[in-house]
Amino acid sequence: MRNTFVNTLFLEAQRNPNLVVITGDLGYQLFDDFSTYLPNQFINAGLTEQSMMSMAAGIASTGKRVFVYSIANFSTLRCLEQIRNDVCYMDRSVVVVSVGAGYSYGTLGYSHHAVEDIAIMRSLPNLEVVCPSDSIEVEQIVPLLVNRQSPVYLRLGKAGEKILHSQAPKIEWGRFIELQSGKDGYIFYTGAIGSVAQEAALQLASFGIHIALVSVPFLSSLDMDYLEKVSKDSKIVVLEEHAERGGMTSAFLEAFNRLGKSVTVHSISSDQSKLSLTGTQDFLRLENGLTSEAIMKVFE
Repeated sequence: MRNTFVNTLFLEAQRNPNLVVITGDLGYQLFDDFSTYLPNQFINAGLTEQSMMSMAAGIASTGKRVFVYSIANFSTLRCLEQIRNDVCYMDRSVVVVSVGAGYSYGTLGYSHHAVEDIAIMRSLPNLEVVCPSDSIEVEQIVPLLVNRQSPVYLRLGKAGEKILHSQAPKIEWGRFIELQSGKDGYIFYTGAIGSVAQEAALQLASFGIHIALVSVPFLSSLDMDYLEKVSKDSKIVVLEEHAERGGMTSAFLEAFNRLGKSVTVHSISSDQSKLSLTGTQDFLRLENGLTSEAIMKVFE
């Protein structure tokens, strides 16, 4: 996901001289093409996340579209005040990019576990939260981001995530992406945890239980037309590599409330009582109950 993002952004930057990338002393080799061929569109700001966010807002005020790139919690929590005041309040054309969503940097401990970022960023004004699920979605979403002017938070995995789509879907802003239809319920997911959702759907199908599998890349502009069609009696799972509070689960409950729908949403999300755990992403997903088995139990 990370490599696809940078490669796609470089292609866009070659066509668009108003596109600028700022990184916080990260991405050596990853951004070599930018530094070599587009030096006037690339800035390594060093380990100064707060300053680079204000810098991005300032550059955006001159008509540029600025992408600011760092590890998940560093490009969000460390410079939250600057995002809130300089980017969102001023409605600047800045894309805050976080790489390493959820437990991607699991072995580095809680300081690197990005499991509250959606909740925090979703609460900010003017900011759209976007979480692609695989490289195919990234490749299509990046051009959409380049052509927008509003602030965006782009949440990415690290690298090597499973490809979930057999072919590139048509992606429209604010719309869900249905990978498969099903009459027995729904699994909604966001981000690279979708591989777990897909595994559960395949296993359920082997038992004759057919579930709609739905990617949710746009969390600030949920697909209300899709949710309007969801029966209040449907079994609904919301899967996210993020805390339940303020995350996609909360977003769905808010949306159903606006629609006047009384539904039960089964949340499968990060357990905030296990903050001291350190290990691989797969280990932390298992320990937090982010598994296909947990999904299947809902549909028993």
